[in-house]
Amino acid sequence: MGRPEQRDDDAGRDGVSARSAGHGLMTGAALTRPEGAPRETVLALARAAAARATRVPLAGAAGPAADLTALGDLVARTRATSDPATRAVLLREAAAAHLAVRGAGCTPDGVEPTAATDGAERLLDELVGLVAEHGLTLFAVDAEALLARRALLADDEESALAAATRALTQLDEQSVVDDAPTQREHRGNLQDTYRLVAATLTSLGLNEVAQPLLTRARVIAEDDGDVLAAARCDHEHVRVLVSWGLRLQRARRDGLPHLDDAARRAGSLHAEPALLPPDHRLLLRAAVSLARRPAGTPDGHGRVRAPEEVASLARGDAEALGPDERVCPTLADHLLGRLARARALALADRGDEAAALLDRVRARRPRGEPNLLLAVSRELAHVIADRRGTAGLAARRALRDYTSDLEHELWTLQRARVLSLTTRLAHEQLRREHGEATAQARTDPLTGLPNRRALDDVLADHLTTLAGRGGTALAIAMVDVDRFKTINDRMSHAHGDHVLRQVADTLRRCLRADDVVARYGGDEFVVVLPGSSEIAARAALERAALAVAGVPVGDGSCVSLSIGVAGTEHSGVTPGTLLARADRAMYEAKRSGGGAVVLDAGTDTPAEGLAVGG
Repeated sequence: MGRPEQRDDDAGRDGVSARSAGHGLMTGAALTRPEGAPRETVLALARAAAARATRVPLAGAAGPAADLTALGDLVARTRATSDPATRAVLLREAAAAHLAVRGAGCTPDGVEPTAATDGAERLLDELVGLVAEHGLTLFAVDAEALLARRALLADDEESALAAATRALTQLDEQSVVDDAPTQREHRGNLQDTYRLVAATLTSLGLNEVAQPLLTRARVIAEDDGDVLAAARCDHEHVRVLVSWGLRLQRARRDGLPHLDDAARRAGSLHAEPALLPPDHRLLLRAAVSLARRPAGTPDGHGRVRAPEEVASLARGDAEALGPDERVCPTLADHLLGRLARARALALADRGDEAAALLDRVRARRPRGEPNLLLAVSRELAHVIADRRGTAGLAARRALRDYTSDLEHELWTLQRARVLSLTTRLAHEQLRREHGEATAQARTDPLTGLPNRRALDDVLADHLTTLAGRGGTALAIAMVDVDRFKTINDRMSHAHGDHVLRQVADTLRRCLRADDVVARYGGDEFVVVLPGSSEIAARAALERAALAVAGVPVGDGSCVSLSIGVAGTEHSGVTPGTLLARADRAMYEAKRSGGGAVVLDAGTDTPAEGLAVGG
C-alpha cells in the first residue's frame, strides 16, 4: 500500500474524484503539461489522451497517432523530474494505449496503424524496470497484465495465461505498494489494477475469475463515494457478463441467465445517462439486444413474443446500434456492438446485411480478443446456414455441424484452461507461503533469478528426463555482459547492479515460459532451453540479445551480450561437459568482439570444464 504519511485531502466533491473527472478532459485538445501543473492534472490529461487513442474503430491511419505521440512526450518529460509512482502511472497508461491501438485492426480503408508498433515494447520494458527498481508491487501487477495483453496480440495464449497467473498471485498478497501520496489515490490505483486484470482475464475467456475483481473495484468506489468510478465498474461488469453468456452459447450451454443479468445491469446504467460518456452507451444497448429471445421462446419473465413483435424489436435494435463507424471505448465493446447488430438484423429477416456486417468486422483483422472473434465467426456461420433457399443447403448444414463440433472441443479446452489457472495459482501461493526459505536459498538476491544451486537441480532434472525419452533435445547458453567492468568503473557498482537486473528481466521476458534463466555469477547468466535443438536455441538467444540491445547503459551506449550455445540429444552427457562447451563458445563470441551468439562446434565427449555447483 502507500506510505504511512498518506493523506485523504484529495477526496472528490459531490461523489466525483479527480481521477474520474479526468476521463472527460481535453477531448480533442493537444496534450501538454503546463509549467507547474499539479500531478493530478498531469495524470488526468494522460488518462484522457489514452482513452481517446484507444477508441474503436480507428478513424484513419493517423487517428490515434497524435495522442500516442503526446503520451510518449509526457513520459519523456517526466522521466527525470517526476517521482516513480507518477512515472509508473504514465507508463501504464501509455503502454496500454499502444497495445490497444495495435489490436484494433485496420482502418476502414484497410490501413494498419503503425504508431504503436515499437512504442509498446519500449514502454513495457521501462515500466518493468521501474517497478523492479523501486519495489512498486501494485504496478508490477499492471505490468504483468499488460504483458499478458501483448502475448494475446501475438496469439500466444499460453504466455498470456502465465503472465495473468503472476498478476493474480501478486494481487492476492497482503500488501501492494504504489507509493501514492494519499490513501485515496492508492485506492484509485488499486481500482485501476483490478479493472485492468479483469479485462485481461475476460479477453482470455476467464470471465468467472474476472468477475470478483470487478466486485472488489466497485466496493472501493462505493467506499470512496465515487459514483463515476462505480458506474465504470458496472459498465465493465456488463461486458464480462455479455461475453460470458456468448461463450456459453457457443458451447451449446445456457448463456441466457448471464445475458439477462447483463441486460438488467445495462438498464440500470441507461437510466442514469450522466454517469457514463456517450461512447460507453453502445454496450448497454448491445446487452439488451443480445438478451432478446426468438419468436415463440419465453424470455426471463416467461413472456412469449409473436414473430411480428420480435421483428419490430429487432429492427429497433439494429437502428439503435448504428453503423460500423460508431465509436466505442474498447475493441471488446465494438465487437459486442457489431455482434448484437448482426443478430438483430438476422432476427429482422435481413440475413444478407448481417453476413456483410460480420464480414467487415473480420476484414479489419482485429487482435487480442480471441473469444469475441470466435463469437463473430460463429455468428457468421449461423447467419449463412439460416439463409433461405436450397442452393448449397447441404454444404451449409455441414458447416454448421462442423462449427458445433469445434465449439464443443473449444469448450473442453476452455475448461482445461480454467483448471490450469487454478492449479497454477494454488502452486504459486504454496510456493510463496511455504517455500520462502527454500526459495531464498535457491534465488539470486540481486536479480530474482535461480542461482547456481538451483541450476544444479534444473540441469540434473532435464538430463534425467533426456535419458528417459528418445528423440528429445536440450540446449543451454552461457551469457556474458560485454564490458561490464567498464560499466561498473564508469558509472558505479550500484548502476552495474541495475543493468544486471534489467538484463535478467529482459532475458526472462523474451524466452519461453519453460526456459530457465539463472545467474551463474558476476555478469554471467545460464539459459536452459528444454526440447530445443542448438539451431532453435541460437535463434531464440539472438532474439533475446536483440531485445537486450535496447537496454541503455546510461553513458549513451546500450548493453551487448556475448552468448555461447551448446546442445545435446544424448543421455550420457554431464552438466559439466555441456556447460564447458557453452562456455567455450561464449569466449569465442567475446574474442570476436562481443555482441554475438556463437554455436559450439564440439561434440558430447567428456571434457574438463565447469562444474554446475562451482
